[in-house]
Amino acid sequence: MREVFLILGVIAVLLALTAIRYRRQLVVGYQIWKTLKAARETGGHTEIRKTAPKPGERLVKCHRCGIWKPRSSAITLGASAYCSSKCVEDSV
Repeated sequence: MREVFLILGVIAVLLALTAIRYRRQLVVGYQIWKTLKAARETGGHTEIRKTAPKPGERLVKCHRCGIWKPRSSAITLGASAYCSSKCVEDSV
């Protein structure tokens, strides 16, 4: 019975030394596994979340197309505000 514990102890020490030696590769492998697992669960699609304007945040009207956007997400050039870079390019 002692021999079994001795052999299991030697195997445990060898596994620990191997894990210490290859810890970076093990961490990268674990991160890849987590990423693949998450992609499998979502079907490979990621959700794009649009942030809602904060209550009380001022809205500005796009100079080109007239869309109202929160001031924090609008592009301002001088006194004019634009909703997207496409509107900026179209107005120039």
